[in-house]
Amino acid sequence: MAGNPEQGEPGAVAAGAVVAGVDASENAMNAAEWAAGEATVRGVPLVLAHAVDVPDVSVLEPSEFALQARAEGLALVERVASRVRARFADVEAYVVVSDLSPAQTLVELSGTAALIVTGTRGHGGFAGMLAGSVSRKLAAHARCPLVVVHGGEVARPETIYEVVLGVEPDQAEAPIRYAFAAAERYGALLRAVRVWHPRTLYPSVTAAYDVNPGQARNEQTGSAERLIEPVAADFPTVKAEVSAGRGNTVPILVESARGAGLLVVGAHRHRPPLSVGAGYVVDGLLAHSPAPVAVVPIH
Repeated sequence: MAGNPEQGEPGAVAAGAVVAGVDASENAMNAAEWAAGEATVRGVPLVLAHAVDVPDVSVLEPSEFALQARAEGLALVERVASRVRARFADVEAYVVVSDLSPAQTLVELSGTAALIVTGTRGHGGFAGMLAGSVSRKLAAHARCPLVVVHGGEVARPETIYEVVLGVEPDQAEAPIRYAFAAAERYGALLRAVRVWHPRTLYPSVTAAYDVNPGQARNEQTGSAERLIEPVAADFPTVKAEVSAGRGNTVPILVESARGAGLLVVGAHRHRPPLSVGAGYVVDGLLAHSPAPVAVVPIH
């Protein structure tokens, strides 16, 4: 992996930074600009990383193909950096070109980065998610939070007015804390959403029809409120609302995210090393959410 020669090793460059994976697609450019806005709001450096995917190249005697791939990759990422710097004058942006695959590159950088950002529906590389590859692998294996930005118009971090948090039963603290911190950075409302289905609460099908929906909704709302209360106390300036929806998790969270600037969910890390996705809910949200999705690892 090669970084900006003025900045030393890529691992050092990425420490505490927002890292955006870029390729030649416009969706990757959208992700890079979203990441630049996030880095500006956080007051941390931005690293723009591109992967040429030639992992077997010799460091001592790289092939002509490898040298050309590196040169083209560096030219590409420098063009992206110039465009980002023109729009975000205050951002401290660096570039990294890696010989590894896109997923390997970003997983490696996630060990020291504060945040990884990538696009979807691109033309291979970091933005190619339709085949389920890069973003889904990152959702399952990145060691820091990941934000996946869809194509088209997305709210920049500085213009986000609402953050949606998916709260599962016994939700771990990490996604809750990430959502509150994001809402605090943006000066946004935090809306926590608990999704429940009668059959998950009452195994008997008969009982599922007998339960009072209003009572169940109140119980689930109260449960979610109790889960976020300890974290909410650390963010007194953040206004938070809690609601509960009955049905399938993915479509309810997708609908809740309409008009929001960010949707936050957790992803467990107790998964096989070769697993591609982070589970049905996360994969579904990555594919269908109208808002950028923040996937926060739960260890």
